[in-house]
Amino acid sequence: MLTKIYIKNFALIDELEVDFSNGFSTITGDTGSGKSILLNALSIVTGKRVGHKILKNDSIKCVVEVEFNLTKLNIKNIFDLNNIDYFDQTILRREILPGGKSRSFINDTPANLDVMKLIGEKLIDIHTQHESLVISNDNFFFLLIDNLSKQQSIVKNFSENFSLYKELCLELEKLDRVNISLNNDHEYNLYILNELLDANLVSGEQEQLENNLIILKNSEEIRTALVQINSLLYSDENSIENKIIQLNSILSNISKFSINYLEIKNRIESVLIELDDIKSELNSPSTNFDNDSFKLENIENRLSVIYNLQKKHSVNSIAELITKTNKLQLQLEENDNIGIDIENLKKEISLKESLIGELSVKISNSRKKILPKLKLELESILKNLGMEDASFLFNIYDSEVYNRLGKNSIEVLFSSNKGVKHASLFKVASGGELSRILLSIKSVLSSHSKLPTMIFDEIDTGISGEMSNAMANIMLKMSRNMQIIAITHLPQIAAKGDHHFNVYKENNFGIINTKIKKLNSNERVDEIAKMLSGDAISESALVHARELLN
Repeated sequence: MLTKIYIKNFALIDELEVDFSNGFSTITGDTGSGKSILLNALSIVTGKRVGHKILKNDSIKCVVEVEFNLTKLNIKNIFDLNNIDYFDQTILRREILPGGKSRSFINDTPANLDVMKLIGEKLIDIHTQHESLVISNDNFFFLLIDNLSKQQSIVKNFSENFSLYKELCLELEKLDRVNISLNNDHEYNLYILNELLDANLVSGEQEQLENNLIILKNSEEIRTALVQINSLLYSDENSIENKIIQLNSILSNISKFSINYLEIKNRIESVLIELDDIKSELNSPSTNFDNDSFKLENIENRLSVIYNLQKKHSVNSIAELITKTNKLQLQLEENDNIGIDIENLKKEISLKESLIGELSVKISNSRKKILPKLKLELESILKNLGMEDASFLFNIYDSEVYNRLGKNSIEVLFSSNKGVKHASLFKVASGGELSRILLSIKSVLSSHSKLPTMIFDEIDTGISGEMSNAMANIMLKMSRNMQIIAITHLPQIAAKGDHHFNVYKENNFGIINTKIKKLNSNERVDEIAKMLSGDAISESALVHARELLN
């Protein structure tokens, strides 16, 4: 239940703090005193978006902090799912900064507005005199009917599976689009891939071919140079090899006299070994220029294939062509996999559709079964509110598409008198009748829901003094199951409260400030007498006020 409200720098409020208790609390005050400001403040901490215009002083932030006792509620899982610390005494806080930005906190943990709204909906229901516009929505009546038939868990199960069903359908649409795109390109990509695969590309091949091409194009010059090198190193009588052999022989003779000469001799032998390796490389097959023209033609043809592919795919190396090949292979494999995924997804969608179909039928049947009970309860309450011949007709029928609450639409027809044809509730009911109808709906809802707090904002608008006493009794009865707070302008309702608060304005040197105080017994008598007779309280008004309070 709601236990405390703290407000700072909001609308006409400098700063106020008020404690609430269980049971039935009433709030009264002059027109324009700021009674509804409290509701606006509550709506802020339960997720309503606001701007900086609500700041009384534009230079400092606004703070609205509301404390709830959650000991009788089972909503800890919501806190856990959103990584928020849970306490039996939970505090919701909104701060509106001068620039218009806002910050939200739950138990001093930063939270976004969606989470604030989710938790707020579990804690409090604010009923305003304009709510008739809201409950004309089918969803309101289905929530009422589903609470009455105790099938909230089935509806929740349906809603979760329906959300999954929609996600699967969206995923299927996405895969279908991708599949169409891939299929359009499939033949072309397959042709390109085969062309690349037929080329048998090898990493590093291009560089080797280009190097061999240069050698073959300069083979005559290279051949002449090799003959000269061979003559200098080996074949001539005065070749470098012969000179080094002679040098090695001389060193062999003197190496026995000093280790230094022996080391030099070993180094000379290493030179001879190196010269021998050089000879082998110079005479290797790679330097064989036989059939030069045939080799040259093959290399040029191979490079032409590589260059054409590079130009076609706007790349500069075989490595990039190989990367392109791998990507095409993966893309074509993905095309095959998407086809499999689509078939599996269709099967999953079909199963999910069957499940939500079964659940929607159960939900619809339960709703239809409970309608006579709802009709009886509403008409019984309205009878106590002076609408003796009020009558409802509820028509539930299947809609063409699913929604998050099933596959139903509802038509609510109403007749206020015998012999009057039933017609759409919101077209035929007057303002005073709507107030009583809405109260009767809330009364039914209160006995079947676990909502801890319900607030009525001048629900008695358009109600006579005679009927107001009956409305007050209904709210008093509701308060035995939940905390009820009623903002009212009728003394008959104000007097029924277990607790009575008065909202008033203070004028300090031309600056208006809204205040609220809890009234004691004597102050309640004066406040109710004032509501009966105006500012000039008469003795008869005081007597009447005491009678109402007793």
